[in-house]
This record gives sequence, C-alpha cells and structure tokens, in this order.
Amino acid sequence: MDTTTFTALCERAGRWWTIRIPQLEGLTAQARSVDQVEMMARQVVARHLGVPPESITIEVITDAPAQVAEALQARQVARQAVEAAAMATRAALEALAAEGHTFHDAATLLSLTPSEIEVFRPLNRGGSSPLIGNSGPMEMAAQ
Repeated sequence: MDTTTFTALCERAGRWWTIRIPQLEGLTAQARSVDQVEMMARQVVARHLGVPPESITIEVITDAPAQVAEALQARQVARQAVEAAAMATRAALEALAAEGHTFHDAATLLSLTPSEIEVFRPLNRGGSSPLIGNSGPMEMAAQ
C-alpha cells in the first residue's frame, strides 16, 4: 500500500498540544500529550481525505526548546559511536582469534565488561551454543 507523508506541526498550548497540518490548509487537531500527536494527526488527515489511516504517514515536528534538539543530536552521535565501537571490537576479537588468543585474554585486553563479553562471546563450530571453555584458542563465529 502506498503511503502519503504529512507534517504535523505541534506546539504546547496550556495542558494541550495543538496540531496543524500545513499541507491541508485549515486542518487542525489537538492532543492531551505529545505521544498522542502522531495518532491524532493520522486520524484527522485520514478522515479529511476519506482514506484509511494506514495510508497516511505523519512526521511530527514539535515546537520544543533548543535543548531538546541538542539532546536528540547528541543521542544520535552516541548511538553511532556505540555501533562503531562494536564493529571495532568485533574486528579486534577476530584479529586476536587469528593470533590464537583465548577469548578470556582477548576480552581482558579489550576491557570488556561481563555483559559485553556475553554479547561478543563466540559460538562453537556448529554455531548452536556459546563457547564455555576459554583456556584454548578462541574461534570467532561467522557473522
């Protein structure tokens, strides 16, 4: 099913959020909380156009303080850094495995926490269960 995207501009008005759909002049709605804005906007647009709500996608843009945008940007940067660190850790573990290091030694060299060790723990050759022993050379599971 094809979907059409509409913008929901919303701003706080007392205890409510007012919603304006700029693509459909004069179309407005309100929601009690910001988490209801997308649903309310989708319903009002669908009713106005006479189409199923599933055919509507809503992009919510709130009139929030600048600190909200800064926090969202910082959180996105942090997520990207976590992904990059995970990829670098996996590559380091693979290099250490190729050199014959045990998983325990590799985890220690990389300062992995116990919960991180579980995320990166290699599988047995069959790929069905975690490698329990860590005294011999480690083998990395195929990704």
